[in-house]
Amino acid sequence: MVEERIKEKFMALIESANSLKTSNEYGQIRSEEQGYSCKGWLTSAQNLIHLVVSNPSNPYRTAADKICEHDRGYAICASVGEVSTILSSLLSDIEHGLLASIENQTKAIVFDDFLDHAKEYCKKEMKREAGVIAGVVFEDTIRSICRNNNIEEKNIKLDQLITELTKSEIINQVKAKRARVAAHVRTKATHAQWDEFDINDVSTTIEFTEELINHKLI
Repeated sequence: MVEERIKEKFMALIESANSLKTSNEYGQIRSEEQGYSCKGWLTSAQNLIHLVVSNPSNPYRTAADKICEHDRGYAICASVGEVSTILSSLLSDIEHGLLASIENQTKAIVFDDFLDHAKEYCKKEMKREAGVIAGVVFEDTIRSICRNNNIEEKNIKLDQLITELTKSEIINQVKAKRARVAAHVRTKATHAQWDEFDINDVSTTIEFTEELINHKLI
């Protein structure tokens, strides 16, 4: 699982920071090699935080960026100690279930990007391209919602997932009908059955998918 790999990386960085953050009696690195290792560690830690925190204004991210981008020279080991503390706090949030929320926000941004492309294709009356993109994002959204609600989705057809979400009262009957229209677009576009849906169906799929992302994922 992605979540486990992320947690393992956090733990590895926090553990390796224990020796790197140790200074000499002057609060400086004990060797040139330690300085190089500290720079590499900070880069890796900053990359990890950026990976799990997509919002540039998030306090974890802004605090880490400020520390990592400040050149402390021989006192770089202090930066490692400070960022290690940030990693520990962020890991605690992850352990309390906030990682899923972070991942959902990241997915929402990616999905929005794809849907923007689909909208542009719709404007140009490019039904095929718009249908394929909108259909894929819709299905990914449905599967993400299922995973967030502990509904098994692997190897289960889209139509059945919509039924399960309705049974669990995660979506109501009205939304279920709209979901089946979107699922129709997804199926027909996937199988290149272009005459089985029109541009209005694609626009409806995009609109409904955005609604699901905003209300069920973010």
